[in-house]
Amino acid sequence: MIYLIGDVTVIKRISFCFLTSVLCIVSSAFAADANQPSKFTHTYSPTGFIKSHSWGWPGTRGQYLGDAPAESMKKLADTGANWVCIAFAAEMNKPNEPNIFWGENDPCMVTDNEIRRAIELAHKNNLKVILKPTVNVRDGTWRAYIQFKKSDGKTIDSELWAQWWAEFNRFLLHYAQLAKETNCEMLCLGCEMTTTEPFVNRWRDLIAEIRKVYPGAITYNTNHGDEIKIRWWDATDVIGVSGYYPIGTDDVQTAMKDLNNVSPSDTTLEAFRRRVMPAKENLRKVSEKFNRPVFFIELGMCSAKGCSAIPWTHNDPNTMVYDADEQARFYQVMLETFWDEPWFIGYAWWDWHTDLYSLEKAKTDTTFCIYGKPAEKIVKEWYSKPR
Repeated sequence: MIYLIGDVTVIKRISFCFLTSVLCIVSSAFAADANQPSKFTHTYSPTGFIKSHSWGWPGTRGQYLGDAPAESMKKLADTGANWVCIAFAAEMNKPNEPNIFWGENDPCMVTDNEIRRAIELAHKNNLKVILKPTVNVRDGTWRAYIQFKKSDGKTIDSELWAQWWAEFNRFLLHYAQLAKETNCEMLCLGCEMTTTEPFVNRWRDLIAEIRKVYPGAITYNTNHGDEIKIRWWDATDVIGVSGYYPIGTDDVQTAMKDLNNVSPSDTTLEAFRRRVMPAKENLRKVSEKFNRPVFFIELGMCSAKGCSAIPWTHNDPNTMVYDADEQARFYQVMLETFWDEPWFIGYAWWDWHTDLYSLEKAKTDTTFCIYGKPAEKIVKEWYSKPR
């Protein structure tokens, strides 16, 4: 209380001093907050280290039902994994048609209840969940080539792009809500959508809307080599990368024409270790620039000869020659190269089948899946380690 009622000047001075003190306290509080680490930094992540596999692709209707997916999820957890990335896709008819079909509007796609079931299977196996809704193109065009131009084939069609972004926002907001309801620990906002990535403000606005709905960690999955081009990583929590770096050859173009021409001397551990170094350095720089940790939300290679040269190559049993040892060496080098880096927070290997083949078939299977192959043993050894 102030008793100097008759002395206005004294009262003013006391009031001014009191106000100044309050302002100093408030300013100090804000300064203290500013010095606290942000939710994510390039060397800190509250998610912990992610030992994971991708599961569920492409998410066709009924794929997550029955006994096989439950057994698959259990065996995924048996590798020592602590997370799973559940990936599924909506569809566009063509890369230049803006409509996106998802949920009940796409009878080929998993339903929300099927996705809930997959999340429940993961949580029952003590796995944290990265939910990864993305968009595919029905005619087989890679989603990185989605593009809208006018009839001259050169001018950007802003109206069609605006329509697409409105559809894409509705799509992701729906699954952000589902991720919140099912307590998914991370949400990935699409995959390898190269032509959308220059739309900086669109992505920033979308992420801001997502955060109003979903409280967990947010990432995006860019393609290897494009991570340095994205200017809005700071709006996310984690830099997600498809780590399909062509470490199996110095001549990628020749390998793309014929995998079987890749020299065995190119696929040794020593050669892999040499070629992965530039990618490691680039990722470190991106992490520092945006003050966010890096996560391989996809990486791997088929268990076939030469695939380390172009590890993004999909399985073709008619042309590929089985080579699970080359696949194992790829896994070994990617694990040993990044595991201990403070700016790196984990792996989600591509991919673990929802309906696993038999152990006998593992001896000839040329897909990405490592179940029953030498690479699975390597992953179990590494995933058993603390980090």
